[in-house]
Amino acid sequence: MELINFDYQDYRNLGGLALAMGEFDGLHLAHQKLIAQAIDFARNNGLKSAVLTFDPHPDFVLKKRSYQGYITPLPEKVKTLEALGVDYLIIIDFTSEFASLMPEEFEDYVLGKLDIKKIFVGFDYRYGSKGLGNSLRLKEKYPTFVLDRIDFNNQKMGSEGVRELLRDGRVDIAALILGRYYNISGIVIPGNQVGRKIGIRTANISLEEDYYNLQIGVYAVIVYIDNKKYFGVCNIGHNPTINYLKRPRLEVHILDFQEDLYGKEISIDFVRFLRPEIKFSEIKELQKQIDNDIKEARKILEER
Repeated sequence: MELINFDYQDYRNLGGLALAMGEFDGLHLAHQKLIAQAIDFARNNGLKSAVLTFDPHPDFVLKKRSYQGYITPLPEKVKTLEALGVDYLIIIDFTSEFASLMPEEFEDYVLGKLDIKKIFVGFDYRYGSKGLGNSLRLKEKYPTFVLDRIDFNNQKMGSEGVRELLRDGRVDIAALILGRYYNISGIVIPGNQVGRKIGIRTANISLEEDYYNLQIGVYAVIVYIDNKKYFGVCNIGHNPTINYLKRPRLEVHILDFQEDLYGKEISIDFVRFLRPEIKFSEIKELQKQIDNDIKEARKILEER
């Protein structure tokens, strides 16, 4: 997949495009269905498939909601779209100046620079200043496929629904919308080695990307290291019992694993929320709870 940072040049040399447009934070099943339509159309008609998206998220620039990170930070979005089979990912730097473009200006300055054979958008897609452009307007100017609303539990399947589930720790339900487990990747860094002192080795993860905030607590997880899969227990929190941290930290205990991981990138799939974070009065109580967490996580993960 070729990554294109859009700078308003003429990109018609890319060839005829089946173009899917949207922010696509989360790349959930409805997003995937829309993008699959573009990919299939491109392959069946000798075209290239393309996704046009924005960075940063328009909501943050337009202050529609406070900044809380992304379900899929841009590097993760790139990996996922490449795996789906997209030919081009076109990224537009979303600024307040860009947001002020009227729909006809967006059409001229952006869409007019591409050789578009068909556009693919969701039923509620908006573009241009104050969202004045919509799918009906696009249909007047381009062959356009509009994906109908898809519901999950009688509500629109959407990124905000995923965010709500992640805030509540309901990662198992979020996975049903995403079509995969919610995932966080990062580099293992040295910690305070508290885990070793209580007999539970943990890998502390440096989060280089801005992931959406998960519910503080303990999770059953699957960990990928060098393309190998392991079971684990992950804690996201402040370590209230020992060495309280003002900023939440992500650390994972990998079951049946003793190797040194410092400097390695590991990937974590969040399978099930186990419990909220607890402050224990004694270290022995913490050790006993962690042992119970490990047993519960192993049972959940082995029964998948």
